[in-house]
Amino acid sequence: MKTKYLVFATLTFLLTFLISSQPVFAVEVWKAEYWNNRNLVGDPVLVRNESGLNNDWGDGSPDPSIDSDNFSAAWSTRTYFNEGTYRFTGTVDDGMRLFVDGNEVLSVWYDSQQHDISVDVYMTAGEHNLAVLYFEAGGKAVAKLNWAQVSSASTAGASGNWTAEYFNNTDLSGSPVRTQTESQIDYSWQGSPAPDVNADKFSARWKTSTAFDAGTYRFTVRSDDGARLWVNGRQILDQWIEQPATTYSADIVLPAGTHPIQMEYFDQGGSAVAELSWRKIADASSAQTVSTATTPSFPNWKAEYFNNRTLGGTPVLTRNETAIDYDWGSSSPVPNVVNHDHFSVRWSRTVNLPAGTYKFSANVDDGIRVYVNDTLVMDQWRITNSVPLFATAQVSGGATSIRVEMFEYDGLSSIKLDWDAVNDKSTSSTTTASAPAPTAASGFATLKNARVLTLRSGPGVDFEPAGYILRSDTVELLGRDSVSFWINVKLPDGTVGWASRKYLNSPTAFTTLPLVQSDS
Repeated sequence: MKTKYLVFATLTFLLTFLISSQPVFAVEVWKAEYWNNRNLVGDPVLVRNESGLNNDWGDGSPDPSIDSDNFSAAWSTRTYFNEGTYRFTGTVDDGMRLFVDGNEVLSVWYDSQQHDISVDVYMTAGEHNLAVLYFEAGGKAVAKLNWAQVSSASTAGASGNWTAEYFNNTDLSGSPVRTQTESQIDYSWQGSPAPDVNADKFSARWKTSTAFDAGTYRFTVRSDDGARLWVNGRQILDQWIEQPATTYSADIVLPAGTHPIQMEYFDQGGSAVAELSWRKIADASSAQTVSTATTPSFPNWKAEYFNNRTLGGTPVLTRNETAIDYDWGSSSPVPNVVNHDHFSVRWSRTVNLPAGTYKFSANVDDGIRVYVNDTLVMDQWRITNSVPLFATAQVSGGATSIRVEMFEYDGLSSIKLDWDAVNDKSTSSTTTASAPAPTAASGFATLKNARVLTLRSGPGVDFEPAGYILRSDTVELLGRDSVSFWINVKLPDGTVGWASRKYLNSPTAFTTLPLVQSDS
């Protein structure tokens, strides 16, 4: 079962204390408080002022009085902002939450490798309270925060700038509650766009006039939820629906001159994304007529995520994915969009396969179903720990539909799916039980998708840490587990352990490594 690091009541109490009791510091001077637990519970063991929030403790500790692992911290300050939109960027390993004037605007409260996070927040002119909560689970410890202004409310209304109107409803009705000038439409709000605008169930309208050379232009909109776009008086995009962040594009031929652009948007709830960009794709001599808006394409797997365990209702996220190979640990597949527990996923695609028998291999926590040409070939729709599963399917050849369904109950979550042709000597990807396994190390790998990776003492996240792989390291490949999900490696210092293949980049095919039995 997953440990719950912080209850809502504790958060509320702590934030009230931080905001009400902190002194007024100079810019970038923070009141820092540290606890020797992950939950900011009890009296802090250390309280001090710190200049800036730019901490990289590595494997160490913020102070001799603080444990190197399993500690938490809170920083608070009060500083002046000019009116405008600011992009707050954090770098964290493991969890962080950011509050502006007591409102949570950013949350990544889960175990993680070092990664960057950002959010845009509209700030009125004047002093504002900032509070950052943080916890460290184990291994490396990083906590950094900075911000930069990305648009100004005082920008002159020249050609190319946007007049923005915000409404506290989803249909742009009535009078706007806020009108201002903005330099671009490039927003990913976790809270309200402005103090007088709702955090959910709001709408916006942007208008501008911009000079174009003659030619064909591709306009691209990314929206969560609905968006509509008009260019030169013609509506070229209409996606006025509730949806996760989705990208659409449409092409239009424009003569040389200044042309009006209008974008409308609404947010129903949750995350709010509104982005618009365009580029010239053809000169006037090769310009074509207006195309219709394009829908998202799925050249690989069409992945649909649901915030329930039954694949019920409308997916909260639909996107293209290149492989089914994930180890989410105790976190969400997409934080702030998909639940970290009690979610389900459906992947579907069509592939061309030669006729023959195929062996499907899966490793999943918790349940899985696999369909080949709508025939159920693997059915393990139950709560379980990560276990290897196998099934075979006969394929007649040609276009073959494959559908994979998965649900996560709670705790750790992961899934990996592969298939190989069997009993078909003409297929180069065939694997047989009698294939000779190498007896020595079979290659090298470097780290990808992470700056630091925890090396485990056994093939799974439940095993104790054995060391850490750095981005600069080249590790020796020693072997694999039974489903090639965990890879046995040796660090430059001689330490041997297990790493998820998801984070390893190697020219060596992991399935060709020798099978290694864990001693743990």
